[in-house]
Amino acid sequence: MLDEFQRAHMNVVRVAESSWGNLEIGPGKFNFGWLKDFLDDLQTHHMKAILGTSTYIAPQWLIASAPDMLRELQPGIKVHPMGRKAACINHPAYRAACRRYIQALGQAFGGHPAVIGWQLDNEIEPTVEQVCYCAACNRAWHTWLAKTYHRPAELNRRLSLVSWGMRVEAFDQIPQDYESVDPGGIRQLPALRLANLHFRRDSILAFLTEQRETLRQAGVKHWITTDWNSVWTALADDPQASKAVDLAGLNFYQPSREDPDFWRNLAWHLDMHRSALGLGQFLVTETRAGVAGSTVMWDAFPSAQQFRMWMLEPMAYGAFGLLYWSGNRWRGGHWPHWGGLLDWSGQPEADFDWFAETGDLYQKWGNRLLANPVKATAAILTDFDQRAALEVYPHTPASKTVVIDAFDAFHRLGIGVDAINSRRLSVPGALDHYRLVVLAAATALDEASLPPALETFVERGGHVLITPFTAYQDWDGIFRGDGFGANLRPVDGVVVRTVRRINTLPDSNGKGPEVWWDNLPGTPHSLLGADGFCEFLDLDPGTEVIARFETSDRLMNGKPAAVRRKAGKGTVTKVAFWPKDDSILHLLRQLLPDSTGPFASPLPPGVQAVPREDNSLFVINTSQKPADLQLTHSVADVLSGSKLTGNVHLRGFDVLWLE
Repeated sequence: MLDEFQRAHMNVVRVAESSWGNLEIGPGKFNFGWLKDFLDDLQTHHMKAILGTSTYIAPQWLIASAPDMLRELQPGIKVHPMGRKAACINHPAYRAACRRYIQALGQAFGGHPAVIGWQLDNEIEPTVEQVCYCAACNRAWHTWLAKTYHRPAELNRRLSLVSWGMRVEAFDQIPQDYESVDPGGIRQLPALRLANLHFRRDSILAFLTEQRETLRQAGVKHWITTDWNSVWTALADDPQASKAVDLAGLNFYQPSREDPDFWRNLAWHLDMHRSALGLGQFLVTETRAGVAGSTVMWDAFPSAQQFRMWMLEPMAYGAFGLLYWSGNRWRGGHWPHWGGLLDWSGQPEADFDWFAETGDLYQKWGNRLLANPVKATAAILTDFDQRAALEVYPHTPASKTVVIDAFDAFHRLGIGVDAINSRRLSVPGALDHYRLVVLAAATALDEASLPPALETFVERGGHVLITPFTAYQDWDGIFRGDGFGANLRPVDGVVVRTVRRINTLPDSNGKGPEVWWDNLPGTPHSLLGADGFCEFLDLDPGTEVIARFETSDRLMNGKPAAVRRKAGKGTVTKVAFWPKDDSILHLLRQLLPDSTGPFASPLPPGVQAVPREDNSLFVINTSQKPADLQLTHSVADVLSGSKLTGNVHLRGFDVLWLE
């Protein structure tokens, strides 16, 4: 198997991710021989290993010794002990067993020459959306409430419980988040649900941080990561994540069917994981090899061109390495499934040469790519706090699309964009190498340090774009009482007094609501998106109106739809709606006119472009549909060696690397 992997230039194997029960066969009784043999074999093949702590599958002897450590996804109903993530991460006995095992693993293999890194747990991120009602979690929840809110009176005030006559006298009176019955079918207690999300986030990151500290105490000096997932409530960019891991790893499995939403969603995750820790790079810890499926084959086999695009896209976005799931087939046991580099006979899959071709590409261009990371001149503010608040308080069904659309706009313009969290944005110097910062649906934006940081950025020549759904609530989810975005008023000269949801259907004259711009190259008007949600702006003197609503809604007709304020050498633009068309792309082109690469106009939907520091540019067609690009000047494609000029016909799933 390793011989075949070497033929494809594969040089790293992730191992022991699911092997706790095979490595600790009884309390403190370790069986490390087989793993040492495998690591020795890797060393002989001049290959390296990433070792997993494998804490997501507890040994059956451990769970049998303390059945109360099983998670309860419904009160009183325990999960199956043989399932993934069956043990509750807040159970003291489970945590103690994890520490003992990880300490022994670190001491045994921290000095092995084949080991270069460690992976904590496995795909733990989706559990942030799952409430565990076991006794250990309930105790941890009450402890978290006391640590976060200090006294019940502070909790009552911060969650505004008194206004509904729901004052609590003790933290242990507050259960975790439950579904509540309401005659209108509305989910109640959103502030409590948001608090519970914060609790589960903190529990997960504390669990991972403890694993990291245990490895360090055992003498491990390698870098440490975990394999995050492309979920909305992602944890990789939370400030606490830097205490747990040294670099971000990401798992994702591409669909072979047409799925534009998948590729738009994946793209912002690639940007976010690349920039989460300020490293400018990330690791793909799992991606698709061959057919995907468990006992059922989920998806069709990709074409060779499609597979090539899948393998080049993470490289374009800043991945420094790519690992496939998996080397072999899992034939039974916990989770038999399709997919892997070896087929059911144990021989290389029929498409194995495709993987070898990918290895050739990485071998040929890897050093250049590592020396020239993604060139990001823009940043979008997003983090767990903002996305969690938007999840609990979706102001319209399409609220979350603003974040995804904002990243997609930069990709279609060929402008490199980082994700930046609230804490990092306020650090002096953090914005120095950016020219544009977008506050995209940052609904829980209430840090006092942010407005001064943005003011300084603008004074020095930076541009800021503020979208709807920004600064509506505080960290606890309580709506502002002084106007939406009032804390940003020193920055943009605007307060959002209220909002209206305009009917976007055509009126009796066949015309729907629009926004007319005073001077926006590329488009004179915009169609309303994000479900017709519009903000009613109150402007300070010196704030210029650059677009107005034109609608049959008499209260909104003629009102400001976009405004701009100049300060020092820069500008702040506030939009009171989210467009349904490409007008936001034209606005970004206006703000960064010399950063859009060799394109005469925005790229078609489904086509993404990512610039590198050597001024080269990857262009990726994520669709099977061909697309036409209009170039402003001649370029060369590094991958094919061909010269391109004028109109370029991009085939389905094609990838260009232009310079």
